Order: sequence, then structure tokens, then C-alpha cells
Amino acid sequence: MVINIIYLIALCLILTVIKLRQKSVDPKPGEKIPGPFPWPVLGNLRLLRRMCKKFGGQHKAFLELSKDYNSDIINLRLGSSNVIVVCGFDAVTKILRDETFDARPWNEFSKIRNMGMQKGITMHEGPEWREMRSWLVRSLRDLGFGREEMSDKIRDELVIILENLKMKGGGIVTMKPIIAPAVINVIWSVATGKRIEDEKRLRYFLDLMDRRARAFDIAGGMLSVFPWIRHFAPKTSGYELLITLNEELKSFLMETINEHKKHYTPGKEMDLIDMFLAEMYNGKGPEAGFTENQLLMILIDLFLAGSHTTQTTLDFMFFYMTLHQDAQEKVHKELDSVISCGRLPEQTDRPLLPYTESVMTESQRLRLVTPIIGPRRALSDATLDGYKIPKGSCILMNLYSVHTNPDDFEDPEAFKPERFMENGAHVPHKKLIFFGGGHRRCPGETVARSAVFLLFAGIMRNYKLLPVPGAYLDVEPQHGLTISPKPYEILLVPRST
Repeated sequence: MVINIIYLIALCLILTVIKLRQKSVDPKPGEKIPGPFPWPVLGNLRLLRRMCKKFGGQHKAFLELSKDYNSDIINLRLGSSNVIVVCGFDAVTKILRDETFDARPWNEFSKIRNMGMQKGITMHEGPEWREMRSWLVRSLRDLGFGREEMSDKIRDELVIILENLKMKGGGIVTMKPIIAPAVINVIWSVATGKRIEDEKRLRYFLDLMDRRARAFDIAGGMLSVFPWIRHFAPKTSGYELLITLNEELKSFLMETINEHKKHYTPGKEMDLIDMFLAEMYNGKGPEAGFTENQLLMILIDLFLAGSHTTQTTLDFMFFYMTLHQDAQEKVHKELDSVISCGRLPEQTDRPLLPYTESVMTESQRLRLVTPIIGPRRALSDATLDGYKIPKGSCILMNLYSVHTNPDDFEDPEAFKPERFMENGAHVPHKKLIFFGGGHRRCPGETVARSAVFLLFAGIMRNYKLLPVPGAYLDVEPQHGLTISPKPYEILLVPRST
């Protein structure tokens, strides 16, 4: 009798699971977002990990799930969190442009990333966020973003790169350590008014940013899925390391902030920190959100968003130039026809270099450093593609699905700069999303575009990039919260043209 009851309960459970799986596979629009059946505790975590390993990264796994359920919108349960993943240009741009989705979730990942403070630009929201973002955009414009002053700062860094490379005489190198100091110093000079001249201090800051990025790649996702794990395993979960790195970063930046406070003179604001102090002391003041903690988080946002992505974007471009010698030869030919020997590139050269522009665009299309963006939080109930998005939903956007759509990009996994060329001119594609959109569009877009172009064109004009004999260049990137090339070396040969 007992055995029969057990069998009956087991049968009921199996039928329930089958019913739930059927419902999740074939939902009716407006009722439930499709997605795999979530198992207790882990939800869909094991499935996602298996698919990431099979297909090569979370962005590819999300796209495969989208295909499996024949929907641009899928629902996943990762640990204790429900996550809605959005694929496809139309659905992604709807999220980017609709104010309903301007908010950010405030979970364990957000708290660690922001040192427990709802401040800054990236993970903040509401009226204070709008005030800070508006102030930042105005201030960056006043400091020369988009004007020749900013290009001059970037070219100054390019000169240092070329002088250092000339001293070495080329040879086998790794590109990222060469370009990273230039990128960080451009942002640092905007924020503080001068570059980091102390080599030891510069290397420490670069190493700190790199260690923090790696730690978040490893631990950030786990702590977001299982926030409680930090209480039971603070060291093995990576939580303790992240807190330590946060303290190091805070200490490093506060040293500079305090130095500015000590020497601040009203009316003589020359950099971003001074301009913030002017608002804090004599402007709208702390009641409008202009506090020391706010300044700290804005600086962290600038460095986290600007330095890593720009460095890695350039790293991918140099990788593809090494891998595709035919494309590199065309870039060299075009650069030689526009930029005379010994001259540095200028922004005015850019329209005259359509193939070089197309190479940079194709590299970013194929290997956008942030193939998945977000997270966003729905401020109210909404509808997307006929599905109901409940208030408070956490939403991720899969840009990889947009940039590799075969309907828009023929042979999407191939490196083909020519796809952006027409009658000898570069033709921008309307379905490329490199800097987000809407109210959360990257405020540093102008300087990022300038830095990528000037540094890429400047190095390519002066050097040829060759594969190291016998070495293997792995096309598949490293995966984490962002993607990056696997460590690679190249043979750098000076050009005499």
C-alpha cells in the first residue's frame, strides 16, 4: 500500500514536470515568457553552464536558447533570480529606448560593484542619477570631449607609445600592456588634470584594475546567483577578494580626491574633480547628490567603463590585423596614402580612411567586448513582443544576437570589413549597437571612439603586425562578464614607408 502511494506521488510529480516543461516550451503570447523548466535551488544554472561550454560563452548560449524556443525573449531562473534575456534588434532597441527599463536591479552583484552605495552613473537610477549623468555629460563637453583638445591628449599618449616601441626596435610583444597605459592616462588626465607620471604608481593602478576585472569575471556571477554564499564561504566564493580590491581602489582614488580638496581654488577648475568640488561647495550641493561618495563612484564608473573596454577593443583589432594579413595590407596602403611618414593621425583623417574605418567596425561587430549588456529593471508592468514583463523584472540584452543576425550580416562569423564598404566609401550599418542607447547611452562614447581610431591608426601606420613563427592564434575569446582575446604575442616590425 505504501509503495503504491509512493509510486502514485512519483507519477504525479513526473506528470507535473512534463506539464510545466510543455508550458514553458510553447507559451501563448501575453501569458508567460518561454524558457526552460527551472529546477529547485539551481534553476537553469546547470543548463546554462553546459550550453556555455558547448557553444562558447553566455551570449552564444542565450542565442541558442532563443532559437530553441523560437522567441526573442526567454525567461531563465539562475539560482534565486529570474532573468529575462532579450535578443534581436527590435526587442533590444525597445528596451534601450523605453524609460520603463531605465532602472537597475540592486542585488548582491550591484552592491559589491558599487561598494554598497547607490551612487554614480552606471548602477544608479532615479532623479539623482539623471542629475549626475546630466552634469557629467556637460562637464565632459566643457573639458573638450569631441574637440581638438581631447585628440591632443590622445596623440600625446600615442607619441609615448611610438617612442617606447622605437627604443625596443619592434620584436615579439603583447599589445595590451603597450596600449593600456595610454588609455588609462587619457581618462586620468580628464579626471585629475594630469597624467600619471610615476611609472610604479601607473603600473599599480593598471594591475589593480586588471585584478578587479578578473575577480568579477570569476566571482561576480556566482555571487549574483547565490548571494548567500558570501556568508558561508567568503574566501572561496571570491567575496573577500572583491571587498579587498574595492578597498584598494577606493584608497587609490581617495588619495587624489583629497589632494584636490586641499588645493581647490574656486573659479580655477581645470579637471573633472575640480568641477565636481565646485558643485559640492558652491553649486547645488550635497542635497542635490554632490557628495564625496558620489564623486568616488563617478570616477570608478569612468575607469571601469572606459579603460577596460577601450583597451580590449583595440586588442581585438590588433589581433585581427595579425590574423588577416590581406586586410592589414589594405589598411597600410590606405594609411600611407593619407598620412605622410612621420605625421600623427588626426580626427580629420578619419573620413579619408574608409577601409580602416570598416576594419575597426567589423572587429567590434564580431568581438564586442560587452556582448551582453544590462542589467535593467522594469519600473512598471510592460509588454514586449506580446509578452508581459512584470514590474521589477531583471533584463539582459544580447547584442551578439543583433550583430550576428544572418538576415543583416551575410556569413556573420567571418571577418569581412568589405561588408561596410560601398563604392569606395564606408557605410555605417543601422543595426550596430556599440555604445548602448537611450538615456543610458555611454557618456564617454566620443573619447572612446577617438582613442580607438587615433591609437589604432597611429600604430598601424608605423608598424607591421606578424604572427610569431610557430605560434597559434586562437580565434575563440576568453569569456567572463566581458570577452577578451586569449593571451597572444605578435611580431612587431617597423615600417619604413
